Amino acid sequence: MTDCRSRLLVIPTVLLLASGCGSSGSTIENRQPDPEEEVADSGGVGEVAELPEPDIGPELPPVELPHEVAEETGGPACAPGEGCFLDSCDENAACQSGWCVDHMGAGVCTIACEEDCPPGWSCQQVGSGPDVTYVCIANHANLCRPCGSGDNCKSPGGAEDVCVDYGAEGSFCGGVCETDEDCPWGFSCVDGLTVDGIATRQCVADAGVCPCTKKSIELALWTPCARANEWGECTGQRICTQEGLSACDAAEPMPETCNGLDDDCDGQIDEPEQVEGEYVSLCFDGNPCTKDQCGGADGCSNAPMDQGECIV
Repeated sequence: MTDCRSRLLVIPTVLLLASGCGSSGSTIENRQPDPEEEVADSGGVGEVAELPEPDIGPELPPVELPHEVAEETGGPACAPGEGCFLDSCDENAACQSGWCVDHMGAGVCTIACEEDCPPGWSCQQVGSGPDVTYVCIANHANLCRPCGSGDNCKSPGGAEDVCVDYGAEGSFCGGVCETDEDCPWGFSCVDGLTVDGIATRQCVADAGVCPCTKKSIELALWTPCARANEWGECTGQRICTQEGLSACDAAEPMPETCNGLDDDCDGQIDEPEQVEGEYVSLCFDGNPCTKDQCGGADGCSNAPMDQGECIV
């Protein structure tokens, strides 16, 4: 009868079962077992001796997966210009997330979220009904956008953003802040005034003026502006165009003259001058025997008077 024996060999990383059977009684083995690892042979079923913990070496660092397999590990692969996060957009369909949102006055693609978002963004609910989802919304959606009132600056991520007075340059949307760290690069957290003259603390552009974004140009957004001198202050507008923010179209304040215009921009047209507490017609020629009148766009008239001392 053919004799058959089996040995169970244990090596640090692989369990190798080597067995030999044959009429010659030869056994095929890959290496000599350690005596402490010997399987006890009782002529029946063997019992495996207690083994030491294998040494698997130090823990390896995580492997950085290639860009192409990102879809398998949490999101679709995305190259710039393909609707990635912060790519420029005009509509939701242009974004891989399906959401185009405002960021610093421009339309950009955002990303879906559960809780966390990149710095300067917050995870908020969008949509309604069965289409409710959560995406990252910019904290400063309208920052640096031309504005004429605080309503132009409110956003889901910036309910306390206001329209900040930049002086002669115009007015632009700010962003609520406490310190400079709350503002994006190129902005500082400063105390200032809203266009309504209310004290506020907002992110303001270090350049002292804001450029026009593509969206601002398409919407022809504008900001009030003014020119002032010793004669008064005149207001106008600066509009976002393909060439950038236009120059202020406000008139230069001038002394009031009889021309049918509000030359000094005080809200009155051709009003008389006040001299030594008395109002004097703009058309006064110094002759007591003429009737001086302002005819608006037709100018002054100084008609001779033929009564009293003026009769020749």
